[in-house]
Amino acid sequence: MTKGTKLGIELVLLVCIAFLTYLVYSSVKTNIDFEREKDRKIELVKKKLINARELQFAYEKKHGKYCGSWDKLIMFAKIDSLVFDRKIGDLEDSAAVAEGLAYVEKVKIPVIEKLIRDGVITKKFNVDKVKFVPESDSVFSIAASSLVAGGVTLQTFQIGVDFSVLLQGMDLQLIENARDSYEKRTNYPGIRVGSLEQAATEGNWE
Repeated sequence: MTKGTKLGIELVLLVCIAFLTYLVYSSVKTNIDFEREKDRKIELVKKKLINARELQFAYEKKHGKYCGSWDKLIMFAKIDSLVFDRKIGDLEDSAAVAEGLAYVEKVKIPVIEKLIRDGVITKKFNVDKVKFVPESDSVFSIAASSLVAGGVTLQTFQIGVDFSVLLQGMDLQLIENARDSYEKRTNYPGIRVGSLEQAATEGNWE
């Protein structure tokens, strides 16, 4: 083998090693970037789903069941009210109670105002946008149902977004991997709150 041939082979090997190194680096960087962006989007989704869950709790308190329609849930939040007990005076003072100075009265408060008072949502909360997936025109899926457990009928709801929607535009194989991973761990290929299969109101990240 001549020196020229040997040098040529070494150069080819160096080029191959450099190319393989680049491929490995590119693959690792793609995965890291994907996970970082996925985690960022999930955090945005979690905040919205927690707010939506509070609206469902309020709706269920008023109607005895959860809501399976965004239009109805949003309209409920905007124009309906909740009734709660407000204590007037010292109810442990029998004399005050007898004289009508201490009693419990029913008070109606608009849904949004009540949730703000309870610290559940902030004044910046925009109920009209709660149904939209962050950074997207897509809408969260929403459903409500019921199931029977131990002879008791339990109300259920589920609100969520599939990773194929949340991560649209990103690496397709990595999206599918994320869907498979969450499907196996939580029975849902994305981020959701509540469940139609059991009377649970937690998010699948909790």
